[in-house]
Amino acid sequence: MMNASFAIPANKKMLISAWVHEECGTPCTLTTYANNSIQVSDGVTTSDAMTPTGPIIEGWQRYEGTFTTAANATSLSLNFKNTSSSPIYFDDIRIHPFNANMKSYVYDPVNLRLIAELDANNYATFYEYDEEGTLIRTKAETREGIKTIKETRSAKQKKLTTTN
Repeated sequence: MMNASFAIPANKKMLISAWVHEECGTPCTLTTYANNSIQVSDGVTTSDAMTPTGPIIEGWQRYEGTFTTAANATSLSLNFKNTSSSPIYFDDIRIHPFNANMKSYVYDPVNLRLIAELDANNYATFYEYDEEGTLIRTKAETREGIKTIKETRSAKQKKLTTTN
């Protein structure tokens, strides 16, 4: 990623997190992924490979790690390694200061509705809407999987008529 406005402060501990998906069959019988790694390099030092920090949830596993950039670093590179012959996907990659929180939002590009919100731990809350744009379901990603936390259905009552 080349972004001139993105800068990592020197000598500051940073947190990086990401979600990783490997092909593992249906249902996935693995307890952790082992065919990939993520490393951060600032041109002077390279971090240790990040490791999974939780269970596989709906085919995805969260990775998290920390790094501190060197005082004379001028760039930052993320290295995503795949040691298998199958495709591996990396998503929701976030970098922020270790002692800070971050919240991310995902919007539908067509109707601009909020469809997901990523909390400070990089777990998502998903929002589902009906055809009219009314929020009908809220789901949360947890260590045990995706759970429905709120569901609403509303409809206008039709005029009742009585027949004799």
